[in-house]
Amino acid sequence: MSRERFSANPRLLLALLRNPSAALALRGAEDLPLGLIGAMVSVAGFFVWVLAVQNRIEHAMSFFSVLFVSRLFSSGLAFKLLLLGLLSLLAVTASLSAVGNRLGRRKRSWIEIVTYQGSSQLMFGAGYLVSALAAFLSVKLSLALTGGLLLLSLLTLVIHALELHEVDRKDNFAAVLMSVASYVVLFSICWLLLF
Repeated sequence: MSRERFSANPRLLLALLRNPSAALALRGAEDLPLGLIGAMVSVAGFFVWVLAVQNRIEHAMSFFSVLFVSRLFSSGLAFKLLLLGLLSLLAVTASLSAVGNRLGRRKRSWIEIVTYQGSSQLMFGAGYLVSALAAFLSVKLSLALTGGLLLLSLLTLVIHALELHEVDRKDNFAAVLMSVASYVVLFSICWLLLF
């Protein structure tokens, strides 16, 4: 990576923070650090959100309720949810990429996929942090915000995969159906293994 490119990284990070679709203009393997940063920020933001919601729920319960359900809100649960968030991001990326490489006109390497799809998650990581702060005002509001962010993140990843792999319009529905179905299967397996 050249020095000039490295000095532009803060501008690129800001552009990705404003618009996840800016990821599509990156240069594949050369911008891999941006993909890794985006993915890490997303998973870390989700983890902070989990901790904030867990904290607010524990504070809302009475002392005796905490004694009876303390196992539900252990630190182990937060780390399981952190691992689930990471595995979920890997599963959706793998599903979209496998189907995109099969049905699309353009095959992408795993490094390119991590760069483009990972960097598109930077905004969502910031969104999870905002949702974590919102949990201190209202847990319901925080849950609604995070639900919306998760859905928007999935839609962004799907749209980007269709464009990155140059999937023909006639194959869009099949690609989305196969990708989401395989993601649900992979996510369910991860869920069963962790819980």
